[in-house]
Amino acid sequence: MFKVKIDGKVYDTTKAERIATYDNGLPRMDLDYIREGLYKQDGVLFLAGESGARGRYAKNESLGGKVGGEGITLTTREEAKEWIELTQGKNASAAMLLLG
Repeated sequence: MFKVKIDGKVYDTTKAERIATYDNGLPRMDLDYIREGLYKQDGVLFLAGESGARGRYAKNESLGGKVGGEGITLTTREEAKEWIELTQGKNASAAMLLLG
């Protein structure tokens, strides 16, 4: 479950429609680990997930460098289509239907 406030609006994966998910199969301790989902809430698309230190959700460490993290990022329809094409393989057409 991920929940974050962006520009005064709360995005919550438990209240949003899940369109598709992706997990690269690596263990959580791996620097390249990523697990995320594409969601739609009130017509707004967003990606929510977690990653290792070399992934999309990495955070800056206070002493320098990066650590794994989690978060939500808003995305456009075109970016969502590209994400589906890159991550969904044979399930891409079903995800595109849910995208609308």
